[in-house]
Amino acid sequence: MTESTENATWDDPEACPFCGERLRNGGAGFVEHADANADCRTRFDEWRANVAGDVNPEWSG
Repeated sequence: MTESTENATWDDPEACPFCGERLRNGGAGFVEHADANADCRTRFDEWRANVAGDVNPEWSG
């Protein structure tokens, strides 16, 4: 895992795991946040690429 994804904090579903910003909610709010924040989107994409092989078959998220 890259440095940018291994420091993610996943303990609060109402906060972005990458930057800590509060989210509207843990589902659609995260998607909106990632779409509006290029750094968080990049880190999410890196994280998803790292775990894609762990989830069989590829998840739709």
